[in-house]
Amino acid sequence: MEQTIALLLQYKYAILFPLSIVEGPILAVIGGFLASLSILNALVVYIIVLTGDIIGDAILYLIGRYGGEKFVNRFGKLFRITEQKIISAKNFFTTHRKKSLVMSKVFHGIGISGLITAGSLKIPYSKYFFTCFYVSLIQSAVLVIIGFLFGGAYVQIGRYFDYFAATMTIVALIIIAILIIKARNKIIKK
Repeated sequence: MEQTIALLLQYKYAILFPLSIVEGPILAVIGGFLASLSILNALVVYIIVLTGDIIGDAILYLIGRYGGEKFVNRFGKLFRITEQKIISAKNFFTTHRKKSLVMSKVFHGIGISGLITAGSLKIPYSKYFFTCFYVSLIQSAVLVIIGFLFGGAYVQIGRYFDYFAATMTIVALIIIAILIIKARNKIIKK
């Protein structure tokens, strides 16, 4: 975290863009904090983080669409993508596409595997793009504002963000498990 801030202080917007492709949400908070200190411009931070997030989403979609299984086999452990996460995401995506995309954007624990799964299921890119775009539009704005207003506590926010993401991942997995159990029960009853 401290290294990221040091890079942002030194290179400002030039480093903000590539970093936001990889990890937009926390950079939106940090960028908002640096804007509150007049080191960066909040509007420029928002546009850069939004653009980086959209590009990151496009990359994940393309990975899923043109090499999902190969990617998971090679790099899954690095990104904490397990076979079980992909299976759970596919099951949920087949019944709730729009909800799945929104959840993948909001709940970071399932985000990468969910967005890759969307590509592997060949969801039309226009639907994928606009859903991700609207979520990113709101999410990035909220996070920049949080950083701007509460920037002094960026380390604490980062910790809470991790706790929130972990909690939301557990909740999402429980919901997915319940839906799978219900689906199995319907199949068994038939």
